[in-house]
Amino acid sequence: RLVCFVGLPTVLAGYYYYAIATPMYATNSEFVIQQAETPSAGGLGGLFSGTSFATSQDSITVQSYLTSRDAMLRLDSDAGFKRHFSEPVIDPIQRLPADATNEQAYRLYRKNVKIGYDPSEGIVKMEVVAPDPALSAEYSRRLIGYAEEQVDNLTQRLRADQMAGARESYQEAEAKMTAAQGRVLELQEKLGVLDPASESSTVMSQVATFETDLQQKRLELQQLLSNRAPNQA
Repeated sequence: RLVCFVGLPTVLAGYYYYAIATPMYATNSEFVIQQAETPSAGGLGGLFSGTSFATSQDSITVQSYLTSRDAMLRLDSDAGFKRHFSEPVIDPIQRLPADATNEQAYRLYRKNVKIGYDPSEGIVKMEVVAPDPALSAEYSRRLIGYAEEQVDNLTQRLRADQMAGARESYQEAEAKMTAAQGRVLELQEKLGVLDPASESSTVMSQVATFETDLQQKRLELQQLLSNRAPNQA
């Protein structure tokens, strides 16, 4: 019994991993999802801003998407997931059949792509296993790109609403500025003033000239009054 149930399976497993099994390579990635918009200063939004709680929902959504069939189908379309795992160089146990269904490919995908979320640090950790190191790194980069697009799609409506409000505020401010410019032009035509700034500058220049002349005359008067025997003229 010991030989049949312990020894023989151990020998077979050792032989498989030593002589038959295709080496697999893993790429470990970690990324953090951050909010682009500025959180409100008051309320719970300001209380949890800057912490992992503020982005936990987005991180969980991204984790669910990357482990979904849609992500697997997209990875297969972009990088040939089923094609690479159906190559003859891979051992029969880990190899996909040539006519593998999407369900079979998805089971292998869930086995080779492990994604977890750490709520205490707000970090999404991902491990991607493939028969080639470069292929594993490529899969990892593509999945991270899918995660970025997913986050952009989640915030697209919010950003669209913010842009709509900003455009309305800009158009309102532009209309008020146009009305103010029209009112200024009307006053200029009514008062016959081309440029208030230029008119004011001219008047102030004249006032400054008169002030200078007045100071000069006062100095001359003091010089004359300081003479003990001034000329009558």
